[in-house]
Amino acid sequence: MSTREAPGPAASRADPPATRGEPPLEPAPGSESGHGRLRQLAKSPLGRYGLAVLSTAVALLIQFALGPLIHPTPFLLFVSAVVLSGWWGGGGPGLLAVGLSMLAVDYFFLPPVRSFSLETGPAVSLTLFALVGAVITRVNVSLRRTNAERARLLERERLARREAEAEWGRLQDLFMHAPAQIALFRGPEHVYILSNPLNNASLGQRQVLGKPVREALPELVDQGIITLLDRVYTTGEPFMGHEHSVTIAGPDGTEREFFLNFVYQPTRDGQGRIDGVASFAFDVTSSVRARQQAEALARELQRGEERYRTFVSKSTEGIYRIDPTPPIPVSLPKEEQIQRMFRDSRIVECNDAMARMYGIDSAAELQGTRLDHVLVPEDPRNTEFLRAFIQSGYRIENAESREVARDGTPRAFLNNMVGIVQDGLLLGAWGTQRDVTQQRRAEEELRRAEANSRFLSEASAALASSLDYESTLRNVARLAVPTLADWCLVDLVQPDGTLQRMETVSSSPEDAGLLQEVRQLGMAQQVDLRSPAAQALMSGRSVLLSNVTPELIRQSARSEEHAQLMLRIGVLSFILVPLVVRGRALGLLSFFTSHSGRSYTDGDLELLEDLARRAALSVENARLYRDAQEAIRLRDEFLSIASHELKTPLTPLSLKLHMLARTARQQPDSPFRKAVEDYITVGSRQVKKLSELVSDLLDVARIGGGRLRLELEEMELGALVREVVARHEPEAARSGSTLVLEGQASVSGRWDRLRLEQVITNLVDNAIKYGAGKPIRLWLEADAGRAILRVKDEGIGIAPESLSRIFERFERAVSDRHYGGLGLGLYITRTIVEAMGGTIQVESTLGQGATFTVVLPRSPREAAPPPSAS
Repeated sequence: MSTREAPGPAASRADPPATRGEPPLEPAPGSESGHGRLRQLAKSPLGRYGLAVLSTAVALLIQFALGPLIHPTPFLLFVSAVVLSGWWGGGGPGLLAVGLSMLAVDYFFLPPVRSFSLETGPAVSLTLFALVGAVITRVNVSLRRTNAERARLLERERLARREAEAEWGRLQDLFMHAPAQIALFRGPEHVYILSNPLNNASLGQRQVLGKPVREALPELVDQGIITLLDRVYTTGEPFMGHEHSVTIAGPDGTEREFFLNFVYQPTRDGQGRIDGVASFAFDVTSSVRARQQAEALARELQRGEERYRTFVSKSTEGIYRIDPTPPIPVSLPKEEQIQRMFRDSRIVECNDAMARMYGIDSAAELQGTRLDHVLVPEDPRNTEFLRAFIQSGYRIENAESREVARDGTPRAFLNNMVGIVQDGLLLGAWGTQRDVTQQRRAEEELRRAEANSRFLSEASAALASSLDYESTLRNVARLAVPTLADWCLVDLVQPDGTLQRMETVSSSPEDAGLLQEVRQLGMAQQVDLRSPAAQALMSGRSVLLSNVTPELIRQSARSEEHAQLMLRIGVLSFILVPLVVRGRALGLLSFFTSHSGRSYTDGDLELLEDLARRAALSVENARLYRDAQEAIRLRDEFLSIASHELKTPLTPLSLKLHMLARTARQQPDSPFRKAVEDYITVGSRQVKKLSELVSDLLDVARIGGGRLRLELEEMELGALVREVVARHEPEAARSGSTLVLEGQASVSGRWDRLRLEQVITNLVDNAIKYGAGKPIRLWLEADAGRAILRVKDEGIGIAPESLSRIFERFERAVSDRHYGGLGLGLYITRTIVEAMGGTIQVESTLGQGATFTVVLPRSPREAAPPPSAS
């Protein structure tokens, strides 16, 4: 950094005479406003020479004024005038001041005074003065010229620094927006001081500024990049790399190799010393890879014409070369390039395998064919294929095209193509293609199979949604239209052998009038044995007609009315599928196509037969369900009648036992009294048990028929529980158990008294039966809206796998050989509790007893209907 010295006597600036070409005096920057006129005066001869005269005159006047004080030194003031004149005006004015000073001193101050004659001593003084004045003037001129040059240099340095800063700003902006990867390194450690966006992108957006390159990119050490930077920094010789391979680790740790054209240029400071390295790089990876692949292909092709021909002729893939005439400039817009490729490109070379893909015997017949004659321009997939070829640098792999063979059939090909680009022109392209038409058809079949599978799944859901087979078949008909047919008819075989039309569906709202006619016509009359419908029903096999003609309609129609109706519908194709179960035809599904223009195929037949099989099974299952429902109804009716009939003899039998017991008590001395009373007790107990079983069967019949009725009334549950407990205490005592009632004494609510008594009785009987002679506890409690009854025994308990089924009908958790019973008590108990809006649960551990908990709402809104037993 330079400094600016202040001008002074030793560094005064003076212009030499204009005749000598000396530069004029230039004041320091910022002084023009105050010294403008002085500068103009200093530049003019009058001003410079006038100053010499004026300074000499002033020196003379001062000398006169101060003469007595400075008489011994008359030259002192005149030396100052010479200095001032030489510094301000230059050489000429300085010498003029010397001459004038010599004349003034000689005339006024040297003896003889006021005379120009000189004595020896004064003459020597004047001579010395003249020499000193000339030297001073010369020195002033030199100093003035030096100071002027120095000022100009300082100003130039200031302007250069300002311009350099502006240029650095512009250069940095240029670097940041340049279409190249630019980086600047400083010092021997190559610390990043600049990295433009393209360079950051190539480095995976790493934070590199302020870091040495070894720290920022350690993977470059083993790739020789650091060595190159060291060499450029040390020697000062630039280095140029062409398609240099560089591997950089990405943010996810994966390594990416790319190729660069780059220049390493040393940078220097103001003293010319190397202070860093500038890097300019261009990513040429895509072009290098494309060229490498093209070169590899070219090398393969150059191995010999004969070997190439042999390979091409034996290849199972199509090999071809297309050339555009004229060549296509790669600078053209992509869409224009695509159009010219379609229009101007021809197949100039191909093998026989490729020709056979188009239905042509030899390659010679295909050569010369224009590209748009085989590659369909109207298909957007082909336009996208060529666009991808251009965008990928005129190289593409596994790109699909849609083309046509000689007979017009569509074909699908998988292409690999490499363009030949030279001097900005696409000269042609080499490619291979593989016929994937069958594969695409198979994929289409797979998609169709998946669609069929989804359809069958939906149809199965519709068939399983209801046990009313008539409504189910209607749902299936609506599901088939318009997915599989334009029309669908459903006919079922009646017991008299005729067909009854169950459903008619059309896909077009405009067919409403025809739909009504088809529904009214139906097939109620006896089927014509010659018709396709009769053939399908009698043989149990489907009938497929892909192409239906008017003649065929007239031949197969049942009547003229039927034929005219089919012609008005415009039937193009149809499938008739019988509904067959165990070799018996239950009905017929008829599918027609009309306005859609679709023709049925064997694949459609297979799908519709699968649909018909499922529909037939659904119809059969629905009929079996109806039969089963009827059997259950008859069973429940039988149970109801049998229960009533069984109860009829039990009542007089019970009365006879009571009469016999009373008669025995009237004969206290009879030796048979004790035996008779024992028999009466056993008989009464068995009659009671039989009566309870009959009552259970009757309740099951009522539940199954939906005839279980509840009569709700306000009642006191605690009193009812105590009454049941008191009635069962003798039975509990006989088994060795005791009944303990705990909890609240009074719980009121609105329930059916008789049914609730039945619930409590069943739970207590169950606890006594399986309580193993241990105590049985009943706990009654209530809250604001519920009544809770728990019955706990300490008996054999219930196995975990039996807990979920003991409330079902005829289910038991123990062997009936040891405990007997029908397995209906808990089923009836659950049904009654749920009918009153409550719940019943059981908790048990095998060998540790069981706890049954009944929760009832104290004010049920209404009696819920019991669940169906079927």
